Amino acid sequence: MAGRRTPGPVVLTAALSVLVIVGALTGAAVLRSRADSAAGGTSTSVPAPTTTTGVGVSGCLREPCQVLATATVGGTIVELVADSGATSGRLRIGGPSASQVIETTITDRGITLTSNSLQCYPASVSACLIRGQNEDGATGQVVVGRSDKWSPLERAYFSQAGYLLLNNVISDSAPEVIAVQHDCAPAADCAKRPVYAQVFGLGGQEIGCSRLFARLDQLPGYPLVQLTAAQLRDCP
Repeated sequence: MAGRRTPGPVVLTAALSVLVIVGALTGAAVLRSRADSAAGGTSTSVPAPTTTTGVGVSGCLREPCQVLATATVGGTIVELVADSGATSGRLRIGGPSASQVIETTITDRGITLTSNSLQCYPASVSACLIRGQNEDGATGQVVVGRSDKWSPLERAYFSQAGYLLLNNVISDSAPEVIAVQHDCAPAADCAKRPVYAQVFGLGGQEIGCSRLFARLDQLPGYPLVQLTAAQLRDCP
């Protein structure tokens, strides 16, 4: 970070995250998810998603399909294509003549895709977040890209408060995942409890958490939550 002579633990953690992602994209490393035992910070491992081979460049498996959302990342068109009913879908990278089609995995958890389900963040290591909500909160999966090579990550991200976002917190070379959680015991009524932002590197490791806020809309920069390394501390 600017103004700091010696990188702190948070900066080093983020830097390591970027190295892990670059390694995964080049085949030099394989990402493995680890269990997250922090209260309210559940992040679960899912089977490694792979490029869909039986769908074709259209990204459609069950007609009628529709393009729910479109983003442009470094000149590459990224589209979220949903099958009929939007209970399954694919990320189509490269437009209608896509060179890569990646299956969504959050729909396996009862998530219905919407026009708000896609968010992309351009950087040296770019990322797209596919997200959706159900009665338990928000669930998301991340697909990362570098030099036109895109790779889906194994880890799923969960937010009790129903808020997931990609944004730059620590590293300028890649975004981080922000997941907002309630300060609340499991199985309790958490709707009116304070919230905090939990930050993950793209490698899946927890970087830190913000202080508590009374409501979601009090988080810095809401609705596009923006945090800095100085605002992070150990997670509850």
